[in-house]
Amino acid sequence: MAGDDKPRGGRANETARPSMKASDERPFDLWLQKQLHAMYDEIASEPLPTDLLKLIDRDAAKAAEPRNGDDAEPRGTHKK
Repeated sequence: MAGDDKPRGGRANETARPSMKASDERPFDLWLQKQLHAMYDEIASEPLPTDLLKLIDRDAAKAAEPRNGDDAEPRGTHKK
């Protein structure tokens, strides 16, 4: 309650704990990790669709091209 002077035990210090090592993980965490891997590893290992790869390549090529006016000032900054 709001008027209790007793410190709250349990979860108060959980956020301050450093990250746990695999051997220190709680059983639920291990179970959850195992279940998520069982559900999604197959999907995550599928190759990317060719359309998506083409979009990525096209974007990378545009980013690599030198743009006209790179030496110019950024938009919105005008010298008078």
